[in-house]
Amino acid sequence: MKNITLQSLIVLALILLSVLSCDQNISKPKSKEKIDTQEPSNYAPTTFTKDTTKLWMAEGNIENDTVLIMGDGGPKNQLDYAYNGKIAWSYLNNFKNYYFVSLHQSTTYNLEIFNWKKSFDLEDGIKEINNSTEMMYRAIKYFKDRDKYVVVVGHSYSAFLIPHYLATKPSLADKYFMLNGRLNADSLQTYYQLKGFNSKFKSDGITLQEPDTTRGKNPFRTERYFKIRRASEMLKAGLGIRKFTEELADKNISNLVVCYGKRDQNVGALNEEEISFLKSKKVKIIAIDTDHYGVTRPIIEWLDEGTITF
Repeated sequence: MKNITLQSLIVLALILLSVLSCDQNISKPKSKEKIDTQEPSNYAPTTFTKDTTKLWMAEGNIENDTVLIMGDGGPKNQLDYAYNGKIAWSYLNNFKNYYFVSLHQSTTYNLEIFNWKKSFDLEDGIKEINNSTEMMYRAIKYFKDRDKYVVVVGHSYSAFLIPHYLATKPSLADKYFMLNGRLNADSLQTYYQLKGFNSKFKSDGITLQEPDTTRGKNPFRTERYFKIRRASEMLKAGLGIRKFTEELADKNISNLVVCYGKRDQNVGALNEEEISFLKSKKVKIIAIDTDHYGVTRPIIEWLDEGTITF
């Protein structure tokens, strides 16, 4: 009887240990469930590495004296150069004499911007505009520190970044080209951007076509599409709320060239206030009878002809 009792006690002890072990295992999923239900963090803001050269893609001989720093339109999630390895500026007759730099903007450098989880607001847009401008500054300084002649060319969104750079950073580059940008964005267009809506101008480049804000979301659009659109509009609005004719009033911007299409349907043509201000600052203005995308080619042709120079 004693042996049976001892065996029973051993069995009972094993059962108790098994039950305790099960209790511990059961408690683990509860802990995980608690973590999963926490509020998700928003996107990861842009941070920079110590290697400045990670801020761009490049082509050409680094020994060339002149560096062309090119900024894409957008905001985009991929550099044009990364997409097809070629840009319109490669058609310059003496392109091989330049060191070409395709500069990142915050949204091509930090892909998390278009993957925001909670929201992407104007405050986030302003922060990432500052980061894009910081990239421009670091790129220019990198090459000026190496005694290069530096030309910055910004198209569309990057053209808006140039006056932001000139207003907030030391003007280190030798020359700046704004293509299809504005000093003062159309206030009504900015109003709709702040509401998350894109808008365009009529073919006169003056009259804004107001978007229909009453329509619901297109059910055939993906959630990512709406995330990209939301972030893009906040980034554009963060530049649109500023008035660079005022911010640049005490700056020397005579090394700036502004090229625009008279029939620009994306951002509109320059208005009289902008033109008058640029003239007062001795800025070269090139108005072309074309739309938003027709400016680059004639500029390249005139550079080849020597009508305008870097």
